[in-house]
Amino acid sequence: MSDADQAVRDVVKGASIVYVGLFLELLIAFVAQVLAARYLSVSGFGGLTTGTALLDLGSVVAGLGLASGLTRYLPRIAAAKKRMLAWTTVGATLASSTAIGVLVAFNAEFVTSMMFNDPSITPSIRIFGAAIPFAALLNLAIGGIRGQKQSLYQVYVKNIIHPVLRFVFIVVALTWGLGQAGFAGAYALPYVLSAAVALLLFHRTLPDIRGAFDWDLTEEVTRYSLPFTITSLSGFVYRSSDIFLILYFLDSTAVGIYGVAYAAVSFMGMFSTAFNFLGAPVASELESGGKVEEVMRVFRSVVRWLVVASVCALVPLAIFSTEFITAIYGSKYASGGLPLAVLAAGFALKNALSVHGPILEALGKSKVLSFNSAAAAVSNVALNLALTPTFGIVGAAVATSLSFLLRDGLAAIQTRHYLGTVPITWQGIGPAIVAAPLLGAFGLFVAPHVPATLPWLLVMSSLFGAVYVAIVMLAFGLSETEVMIIRSAEERYGVDIAALDWLVRRLS
Repeated sequence: MSDADQAVRDVVKGASIVYVGLFLELLIAFVAQVLAARYLSVSGFGGLTTGTALLDLGSVVAGLGLASGLTRYLPRIAAAKKRMLAWTTVGATLASSTAIGVLVAFNAEFVTSMMFNDPSITPSIRIFGAAIPFAALLNLAIGGIRGQKQSLYQVYVKNIIHPVLRFVFIVVALTWGLGQAGFAGAYALPYVLSAAVALLLFHRTLPDIRGAFDWDLTEEVTRYSLPFTITSLSGFVYRSSDIFLILYFLDSTAVGIYGVAYAAVSFMGMFSTAFNFLGAPVASELESGGKVEEVMRVFRSVVRWLVVASVCALVPLAIFSTEFITAIYGSKYASGGLPLAVLAAGFALKNALSVHGPILEALGKSKVLSFNSAAAAVSNVALNLALTPTFGIVGAAVATSLSFLLRDGLAAIQTRHYLGTVPITWQGIGPAIVAAPLLGAFGLFVAPHVPATLPWLLVMSSLFGAVYVAIVMLAFGLSETEVMIIRSAEERYGVDIAALDWLVRRLS
């Protein structure tokens, strides 16, 4: 078996594990969020959304980009140096995150009164500020686990333990009627326990070899990692600056409505997230051996299915967006339907184009990625300033979607520049072209006649997905790599699909 075939199998196996984990995480977190959104006022839920955004911001700044450094360098360095690098980065992250967390927690009233003009969210800001060190350490440990290619550990911590703890604490807050502060604690406390477990599991992945401190390696990793602070900070800006600007221009009620729309669309993000989890370290390992074309083969084999999955998700989240939000969160959030549809379109483009980021990461182009993220962040803020005062949360959704397109579009152009090729080919573009008339016909002629209940929405979305996948298969068939994956699954799990062999042969 070639290195590329093995890499594809590694990515598919790891992504499959992460997909399951992400689905469990999103499902549990989704139920917990629905409970919070229905129990709290729309304004109170907006305060909770603002607090989580501030927590993300603090953990990004405090992390110094070192999680990305571990992801890239752990697969490349000798075993004797891994433990030294791991605990050096842990110490640096702990120091920086503690300083930032204390600063935010003790100045929560200033932040809410002077910056957001909404003192009602002070309890959320103070609690989430205190959780910043734990969020930063959790992110670092996950970055190290990625570098060690231990996707199962990622699932344990981030996809199961963390959301389950959040759900349990939210039920406690709901049962005891603890209000906004109680729900903020229910969101923040899981970071404390999850960080401890993640660090323990990360420690278990490291070889039991204690190497001497390597200043040159530490300096190299730091130089590589620091630009990712800008990348991550910029990523936060184009993902979450709209939260703060909506709060500034509108109010916490608008933040709450926008927050449920963004949370609903987050299910789409798991498609590319699962692939990129192992895509970056696998691509780095292949690239370090000079096998760039095999990197492309690995990525091309996945792009088509990112497109197909995204198109299927557009039915409930875009065509039935208002009905979906009303059925899940209640009629008080119905105005989030149009922003949800806009965000769903943006996430669909993001899923297909985001594969270029891990390629640039594997090539060591951290400064290029920083530039892309910074450009997207600046455009997001500018568009939000221009659109949010006039168009409200719909304008914020447009700004976020366009910033995704700018960031990932730049990465595609740069990948073409550096390698002379990109992973997006006709096999990926074709299904998107086929989807356009199908979605249009479904939205015009079928959707208006579907009852606005959750079971009907799910049934009709599933039927559309089945028809669409069948059309894609008949029109484009199975690639050589996809056939290899099917055969590998048969061999790995001892599954006999002889009855379908004729179909596989016909489509290949």
